[in-house]
Amino acid sequence: MKKRVMCVHTELVRDGSVLYEGKDGKRSMETSEEAADFAASFFGSQDKELFYMCAVDAKLQPVLMEMVAKGGKNVCYVEPAEIFKTAILANAQGIFCFHNHPGGRAKASKEDIDLTARLEACGVMLGIPLLDHIIISSQGEVYSIKEQDEEKLNETMNRMFDKKKQ
Repeated sequence: MKKRVMCVHTELVRDGSVLYEGKDGKRSMETSEEAADFAASFFGSQDKELFYMCAVDAKLQPVLMEMVAKGGKNVCYVEPAEIFKTAILANAQGIFCFHNHPGGRAKASKEDIDLTARLEACGVMLGIPLLDHIIISSQGEVYSIKEQDEEKLNETMNRMFDKKKQ
């Protein structure tokens, strides 16, 4: 018996656009602070956690911003495949990831660090590096996991790869 196989094509569909101009009129996001400044406006006064991915080109200029997931008041579940799917289609040279903590401080949880480690590993394998994973609180606090939790991130990465060797 024969099986019918779908013939498909995949494309990005533009939902709209925003204008970006960084500090000193630059169009690139060279620091986590510049990336956070860009992303903050996407969260507004949300009462739910949102997760965004920003794809950048080789000059670190933002190409697109996508809301990858919408969660509850203190949790947002997201899979690396969902994040990188759009980055691949956009021919991204790197990505920044952002999520908000609507009711709390901008500090990374163990789950945030674990996700960042998974994204880091996926990015290396795909050739689309994770430039940073940034948390933005409802009070405007900014927390760069790569800058402020580098040691925990490295420990998590080592544990991930040690498990795979066993």
